[in-house]
Amino acid sequence: MPEPSLFRHYQIVQDADGNNVELLRNTQQVAVLAFDTRQMEFVHCHVLLAPLTDRAGFEAGCRKLQLAGHPLLSRLGDFGEDEGNPFYITSNVDGETLRTYLVRQTELPGWLAVMTACRALEAVTAVCERGDLLPETPMDSLRLVQTGPQAVQVLVADYRLLPAYSGRAKALKAPFEKQAKFLKAFLQEQTGTGPTLPDAPLPGADFAELLGSCLAAAGPDALMGMRELRLTLLRLAPDNLAGEIPTAQKPRALMAPHLASYQEVARGVVNLVRIQSQRLDMASPYSMRGTLTKTGRTVLVEQVPPVRLCGAGALAAAEKAFRLDKKREFPSLVHVTLVHESEGITCLAEEQVDGMSLAELLRERRALNVHETYLVLASLDSALTQLDSADLGTRRLRLEDIHLLTGFPREDARTAKLLLTKLNEWPSFTVMVRAHPTLAAMSGRGTDPAVLLPPPNPTTDAINPPIWTASWMAALGRFLLALEPLPGTPAEPQGGARERETVARLLDDEITKGHEGIPAKRADFLARYARVVQHHDLVKPAAAVPVSEPLEPAPHKPTRTSRTSPVSQQPLKQDRIPPVALTAGHSASTEKPSIGFAELLFRGTAETSPATGPDWAKSADDAPPTIHPDEALLPPREYVPLWLRAAVFLGGSMIFGAILAHLSGEASWQKKPAVKAVPVVPAMPVPTPALPKATASAPRPSPEISRAVEVAPPLIPPISLPAGEGIGLKPPSPLKEQIVDLPPQPR
Repeated sequence: MPEPSLFRHYQIVQDADGNNVELLRNTQQVAVLAFDTRQMEFVHCHVLLAPLTDRAGFEAGCRKLQLAGHPLLSRLGDFGEDEGNPFYITSNVDGETLRTYLVRQTELPGWLAVMTACRALEAVTAVCERGDLLPETPMDSLRLVQTGPQAVQVLVADYRLLPAYSGRAKALKAPFEKQAKFLKAFLQEQTGTGPTLPDAPLPGADFAELLGSCLAAAGPDALMGMRELRLTLLRLAPDNLAGEIPTAQKPRALMAPHLASYQEVARGVVNLVRIQSQRLDMASPYSMRGTLTKTGRTVLVEQVPPVRLCGAGALAAAEKAFRLDKKREFPSLVHVTLVHESEGITCLAEEQVDGMSLAELLRERRALNVHETYLVLASLDSALTQLDSADLGTRRLRLEDIHLLTGFPREDARTAKLLLTKLNEWPSFTVMVRAHPTLAAMSGRGTDPAVLLPPPNPTTDAINPPIWTASWMAALGRFLLALEPLPGTPAEPQGGARERETVARLLDDEITKGHEGIPAKRADFLARYARVVQHHDLVKPAAAVPVSEPLEPAPHKPTRTSRTSPVSQQPLKQDRIPPVALTAGHSASTEKPSIGFAELLFRGTAETSPATGPDWAKSADDAPPTIHPDEALLPPREYVPLWLRAAVFLGGSMIFGAILAHLSGEASWQKKPAVKAVPVVPAMPVPTPALPKATASAPRPSPEISRAVEVAPPLIPPISLPAGEGIGLKPPSPLKEQIVDLPPQPR
């Protein structure tokens, strides 16, 4: 087998026989499947057969597509000339062309036909809004991709960057209104007497002919007609869909024939992973769920593409992520638990994340408000910091690669209840990102926020330029706010109009800086975002006072929404920021907001919102294990200085220790004072002298004798004697003659 060809940093993909995989060949160009070894994704390499006659027009069309990206348009990454042959590189669309899909359909369900037509009109409208770039045969340039059990998506995979016909031929083009009328009448006839299309199939050949004629007549001058036709067809679609897309009507994936089958992948890891089910998730159709036999951890298993498809870069990235998993120093990155090769097939297993991705959240919520968007971006900042420290070389993050961990699995009923509440009312959540390349990411599935930014220029940019900048976070914020809605998801803006407009201008400014090549830091962007939203929160009117409560005439009394300090005041201490908002990036910023926006959001919610929260937050059975359910009902904590905390701690410790000492009987006030013993000289014991009689003629001893004799305390108990009689003591030693009766000493 010959070695794969390499054009710059694009490797041409080969099939099992060693032939290049061609996607398109006509009189104008040849398109082959290639792999971008820097961005780690499959691309389409288009080579024009004729030399350029209008180089300026070709370059202007390519730059227009680069500056005005859209989720429904394949990203144009590189263009130029190589030895006189013009070329341009577009991202991969992992699906079959619309023509080949409709040709093999003899019958098509009515709801699926309406969905396909609406999705195709959305994609054609997106490309016509950017200029006259739609190819002459749109059915060969549009590709159909299944994104869910009942959802398909149409994306534009190719463009017309050279004028293919003159102005006279353009005038002979059929009007769009006439072709749209034919398609609309055909679908309305299939509804019968009902307002929507039934589940009964319709002829696929007639639908393909009418849809192809309608798309061929589309252009920049028919934008209004395309929007009206789409709205008309949406009314024919049923509200609720039963079942899934039939197997015969499912669109085929582009990369599936070049990879090993699911049975071969399961056989390769049979001794290490027990495959639970081969039921696939269409958002990631190349992964299977399994359980590690040694640890019992739930994992997702998929194949690592062979060298003939993507070189050795994908395997090296998987092994690097696997070695990183052993360190356990990056908890915000999805762990790769297994890299195994068997029978010529290399497989990897990643730990399944118990949570929901941002793509799933937006499909359910459609849009987040400005407060929720800040929480997501602030929590993501700490995960991006770990991603930079891990040095994995990750250059793309999709909405499907960013997960919100709530403590519950995605299938749990409590997760469904969380989706009905705002993020600032959740007990807590953390963010995890998938940093290693997967087949779904490499094949181009999912939504990449970087489509709103200019692609990296391989001729001028460094090999590893900074990617996770404020411009990238601003592009992600536009998707979260539904300023750029997900394909096929109608946007429902949430929050105040003025607040959204101000944040939208902030996001546009950051994206403009990214186009100019001077992106800002993430911490500075988050600080500006917090100040903007805090300003709008402070100027909001106070909540209406109930009629049953008396009105307070004092106008100077601050409301609960005005407890935050102005921006000009000194910022609060860091220990007051609640643990939910993981704003680790703010510490490195030189320009900080006066108050943490997460604190403002959570404290304001706890004080102003009535006690009508969801039941799962008040029940001990349904509450997450990370936070006690009663904590949500407690009032916000007031700030206590550190010195006061230390004084209370020391005083309490002393009182507690004194109580314990008293109970044990070892307290100092419970002990009796010790009696000091007088030492006795054993060499010469001096007996106690006899008591003298009370006579007036008793002689006094000399001073020398009285000073030399030391009187010791009595060693024997006193003895009662008759009055007038003395006591004579006999010494035990022969010193009897040395004892002298001493009279009482004068006082």
